[in-house]
Parts: sequence; structure tokens; C-alpha cells
Amino acid sequence: MSNPISVTKIANLILEPDKYSAHTFELSKNLMYTEWKDIKSMFYESSKKHSTTKIYEDEKVKGLFHIIAFQSKGIRISLRRVEHSNGYYEYSIGMIINPRKLIDPKSSYIGIFPPNKESVDELKSKFSALFKGTAIPNDIDSYKLKRVDLCVNIRCNHKKIFRDIVRVIRKLPTPPKYERKLSEGKDCKKINKHTLRFACGTHILVIYDKTFQITDQGIKSDFEKLPEGVLRFEVQYERKMIRDLENESGETKVSQLLWLLIQESEERVIKHFRQCVADVSFCQLDEILNRINNSNYKEEKREAMRKLAKLMQRKRSVDVALDKMDELGYDTDKILSRFTKLGISPVPLWKNFCAQTIPGPVQILQNISAGGISIE
Repeated sequence: MSNPISVTKIANLILEPDKYSAHTFELSKNLMYTEWKDIKSMFYESSKKHSTTKIYEDEKVKGLFHIIAFQSKGIRISLRRVEHSNGYYEYSIGMIINPRKLIDPKSSYIGIFPPNKESVDELKSKFSALFKGTAIPNDIDSYKLKRVDLCVNIRCNHKKIFRDIVRVIRKLPTPPKYERKLSEGKDCKKINKHTLRFACGTHILVIYDKTFQITDQGIKSDFEKLPEGVLRFEVQYERKMIRDLENESGETKVSQLLWLLIQESEERVIKHFRQCVADVSFCQLDEILNRINNSNYKEEKREAMRKLAKLMQRKRSVDVALDKMDELGYDTDKILSRFTKLGISPVPLWKNFCAQTIPGPVQILQNISAGGISIE
């Protein structure tokens, strides 16, 4: 009888060419009533001739109008009218911008903003040219930077490895002082299976399957061949975080703030995830149990750790599993820190999975720039 043959293959995680950069950002600008009215009237008049310049009022928010004329350029515009209790009205314009699409409308939704000063200068120029001759202010530096996403794309060439990376990452425990955010509404269950989102008052940490998003939303280019998987890490800075940066740097111009954040994007993304996510690897259950059994922890603590790992075979998140253990009377105090000291996550890989171990988010971010990561 012949002996079975074992073949070792290598799956690779590699950094996408744009590396770390800024991506989607949001602008806002207060307007005089006459300015606000001129913009609104311009699009109502235009929509009578061209459906692509349609403007419509939000069904749920009174005084909020959406303009779709520039979506192909990567820009979504909103006009807002807010009535205060004293009868005073406040008028403003807001924009959500995909800078890569603004520079090149034919570019893929996978790519992010090229991390160089020339791209920022081109962004400013394209913005100015797009709105020149319209009622919309065309100097990007006259707006306020309200939100910006710092991100990186990491490509995987092995579909099974990639799928399990996404599966185990979305089960990670919610960090202290953060809140787990889940998508709501249509297709929310499907989206939540591919996304992890932690929010606090100043920023949001997001890890998600970019290839799923592109396919699910139907925004794949006709000529585009998608890779096996692209994992996107994002840190979304809210206005308070940006205001702190303005105070520290003394800079308030949108173009200058974007360039500053692009230069610091790698350092900032790694720092935020390292502060909030444990630096651990994901292993198969037998390896997790082996490390627990060989640890120096007391048997009572080892039993609680074994229970958590076994629960994670079927629970949707560590948070849910810990709640269940509390109900069962287990002492879960500092249980996650004990896993961290062993260098492993309580979330096991699939049984008989094609890899014995895969790196966690912190390991991926810290090592990916050095030339990629190999997984047997």
C-alpha cells in the first residue's frame, strides 16, 4: 500500500500598489441663503432637461436634498436647510468624494488615492474645473474637512484562505470604549458577514472584504478582473479628530490636511489597530487547546479558556460567547488577556482547514510592507 503524498502550497498576502493612503472624504460648507437657493434652482432647472442632473428631497429628513449629477465623477452632493428653535435657518452644502474617481472616472473601485503630492494637486485642479461656472463654490480649500478615511488594501491569492481570514476577523471582540456597529436594513446579514466595524466618538475602525462590496453593489468595471480577495483596513476620522489635527498642525486647508494625513497614513492606521486589536494569530481548535493545556494558568482558568474556544466554533462573535459564559457562571475576567499572552485568538479556524495558522490583523499590518506574508 502506497504512502499518502502531502503537498505544501503557499498562499500570499501582498500590499496593493497604492499602499497606505487617504480615500473617501467628506466636505461641508456653510452658505448664505442666496447661494443655497442658486444651487438648488440650478439643478431643478437642469433636471427638467437631463435626468442625470436630478435633485430630490430626502424622504426621511426634511430640508435635505440630494444631487446625483456628479456621481460618475465620484462625488455625492447634498444641500441642507436646518431650522433652529428661534426661527433661524442654517444653510449648507456637503460632499462625499472618492478622490480616485474624481481624478480618473474610469478607475477601479478597488484602488485608493495615489499617495503622492502630485495627486493632491490634481485633485484640487479637477475639483476646481468641475464646478467652474456653476453656483457651487469651486475652491476645495474653501470647504471644511468633515471626515476622511485612511486605508490600505491587501490582496490574497487564495480564495479559501481569504474567506476564513474574513470570517475569523469579524468575530473579534469589541475593544474597550468602542461599540460594534452592524449594518441595518436590506441585505444587512450578508454585509455583516463580510465587515467588522468598531466605533468610538472620534473615529471608526473598519475591516471588510472589498471584493464582496464591489460585486454586491454592482460597481465592478466591465473590463475588470477581480482578484481572489482584497481585504481593506480603514480608520475613518470624524470631525473631532480632524479638528485636533488642525490645532496641532496649524493647518486648515483641505488639500494640505489631506496631504499631511496621506504622509502619515501607514503610521496612523497601524497605531489605531495595534491599540485596539490584540496581536494574536488564528489557529485550529486542537492547537488552541494544546497551548491552553500547556500554559501555566490554573485549571479553573484553563477550563474557562477551553470553553470560550469551543463556543467560538458556532458563535458569531467573541462578545456573544462571553455573554453566554457569564450566563453559565464562568469567570471571564481577564480571559482575553490570557489568550493574548499565549499569542492566540480564541476564534478557531475551520476544522480540517487547509492552513494550521494564519496571522491576525496586527501581524498583517505590521509585516505587509516588508514584502508580503506567506501562509502554508
